[in-house]
Amino acid sequence: MDTSNTLKIHLDRVTASQVTGKHVATGLTISGQIMMIEDIYDTKRRRNVLHVHRLHDQWRTTTIVAQAEIDFSYVDSFSDGRILLVASRCDDDVDGSWLPNAFIYDQAGHLLDSYCLDDGIQNVHVDEKNQIWVSYFDEGVFADSATTSIGSFGLAVFDEFGQVIFKNKDYPIDDCYALNVCGSDDAWFFYHPDYRVVHLQGERSTSYQVPTRHFSDFVVQGEYLISTDNEHTYLLQQEGDTYIEKARILFESEKGTPLQGTIKMRQNRIVLSTDTRLYAGTFTDFVPE
Repeated sequence: MDTSNTLKIHLDRVTASQVTGKHVATGLTISGQIMMIEDIYDTKRRRNVLHVHRLHDQWRTTTIVAQAEIDFSYVDSFSDGRILLVASRCDDDVDGSWLPNAFIYDQAGHLLDSYCLDDGIQNVHVDEKNQIWVSYFDEGVFADSATTSIGSFGLAVFDEFGQVIFKNKDYPIDDCYALNVCGSDDAWFFYHPDYRVVHLQGERSTSYQVPTRHFSDFVVQGEYLISTDNEHTYLLQQEGDTYIEKARILFESEKGTPLQGTIKMRQNRIVLSTDTRLYAGTFTDFVPE
């Protein structure tokens, strides 16, 4: 790659995304909404609670969840508005079984259900059928490799009640670094050690070789792919069954100020979280020369 080739992508400040507490996680729903979790001290309850925000164009709705003691990493939403919060890790119960790490709340913050999606979760996406796609990093894949652990498959899909309905058996996943579920029949993932991006389309799958560089999020648009590890972001272009790095990408605000933060990508959307607010854009806003 020509390291001198640098492209700048403009991201717009998301209205009503001001962060007043501790930012916990940001997520993108299948419908394109941005969701964000803040940990805020509640003076009436005299304890920390979670504020789960659903960001709309110019405003946001907030659900207060009292269960702030769980170290949540992921947030998403079901089609009827129920909120899914998931912790990456889960603890053992006294009998050796896993304790819940997935919690479902209604829009008033009441807990409706909880179950375990296995340990070592790398990413979580809910599709339009309310199916929960879960990818796992190496500790989830190998921790219980001698058992029937779901995490050992590297990628799995659950129904909304926590019952597994799909396990990856086609790809030798040691670590499923990135996931992008665009629909129930249109999902992408990136895995190690083969450094391949896989496109699942119903019963059919296609894999592409990518450079030996780890990334945690990515979007695909036509022949182009943007990958990021939050520190470095690259534009790749498909050439046959391989994606080739073409340029490094830098993000900037509407004022031209350089942006650095935690990046989440899904479908063709990009959201960057700073300590104080969110910035967003779509891949279609950027047309490579």
